[in-house]
Amino acid sequence: MNARPIDAPHDMLQAATSGEFAREMFCRSLTNYLETRFRPALRPIFEQRVAPKLEAELGRDPGRREIARAMRKVSANRLWYALRTDAQRMAYAASGAVIARQRSWLVERAAARAGSIGTLELDPKLEVPRYVSAHDIHHMPGSYHSELGPGDVTAGALFDRQMTVNRMGSQGDLNDDPGFSLAAYLHSRFPEFTPKRILELGCTVGHSLLPFKAVFPGAELHGIDVAAPCLRYAHARAAALGVEAHFSQQNAEATRFADAEFDLVFSRILMHETSDRAVPRIFAECYRLLAPGGLCFHSDAPQFDELDSYSASLRDWDIHFNHEPFMDRYYELPVEALLAEAGFPRERMFRAYAPSEYLARNGLDPRLNRSGGRYFLVGAFK
Repeated sequence: MNARPIDAPHDMLQAATSGEFAREMFCRSLTNYLETRFRPALRPIFEQRVAPKLEAELGRDPGRREIARAMRKVSANRLWYALRTDAQRMAYAASGAVIARQRSWLVERAAARAGSIGTLELDPKLEVPRYVSAHDIHHMPGSYHSELGPGDVTAGALFDRQMTVNRMGSQGDLNDDPGFSLAAYLHSRFPEFTPKRILELGCTVGHSLLPFKAVFPGAELHGIDVAAPCLRYAHARAAALGVEAHFSQQNAEATRFADAEFDLVFSRILMHETSDRAVPRIFAECYRLLAPGGLCFHSDAPQFDELDSYSASLRDWDIHFNHEPFMDRYYELPVEALLAEAGFPRERMFRAYAPSEYLARNGLDPRLNRSGGRYFLVGAFK
């Protein structure tokens, strides 16, 4: 088959042929170029050509939506939108071909791993929220929840593989830099905080959850998600890596866990995929699940009030062309006010940026990481 490994640090990440590998790496290189070289060159166009006209027309500084609408008329920016969308679709097609060829092998391997370490609990009756099922998030075919057959792990395998391609290799071989960085930040800032039971909401395949075991070795790890294919893969991946974790299919808006069952409840890049109705429910559920003195945090891209208007306008592509419509609203929500409504005391809330452990350890350029080499989080102690 002329196969070779592509970033295969565990045996659930399958081999690719030379041709498949080349296509994936082309997609990675294209994404890298578009994000780190092409798009930054658009800002001078805005500042020198678009902003003066827009400010004169409006008689004030333009907002993010007004900037986005104006920039959509700029040919260079329109080209970026088209190329970035095509790159996203091509990347999924390239990795999807590898997985389709080995789907049966993946299903069998995941089944063989079942129960070897940790646990997996699925709920066939769980209703997948419409904010997940209504569209293919990030252009991922079938989104995260679709199943192609009994025991399917396709969505989880595709997500794992695509994180390697789409994140431009900036998050380490296991795509776990956000988890390590967030855990390390919490340990450094709150050295007396030693959680014994940790829950990740919307864990997907466990990229961010498993690293917490390295920082808090005495902790018991739990991860929930609504997507069964991702959870099957997460369970098999954790077993392949020798990390004990407990995965269950649940909706973060209303879980089956008991009150005060966890010391740390968190999410990573989940909240902007939900909805206005879901966010307050998830915050309230976090409060219910935490023991007194426990910590809740949500790590996502920065809220709009952390950014200048032009930087905020760059989310326009994700919102309208990358199937992430709830991003438009979530990043302008008053998250602290919603956390307060859930019961968290305002004096125990914080915002922070956790520096990338992977980039610092390897001396890499922060521009390789879309987050600029750091991960935003909003947190609160109960």
